[in-house]
Amino acid sequence: MTAITLRIPDAMDKPLRDAAADAPSLNDYILKAVRRQMTLDAGRKLAMIQPLDLEGEGDVL
Repeated sequence: MTAITLRIPDAMDKPLRDAAADAPSLNDYILKAVRRQMTLDAGRKLAMIQPLDLEGEGDVL
């Protein structure tokens, strides 16, 4: 595991906290968002290497 420090600009603090209101914690919300983005990025890179026929799979990248 790698630890990171995230600095949130003051202008983003309230909107981010509002978006994370239903999450167990702000850290949990941010971690899920980062994981989701990493998964999407990896999927896009994979699709560029070997196009896959995903019709009917239900997921969109």
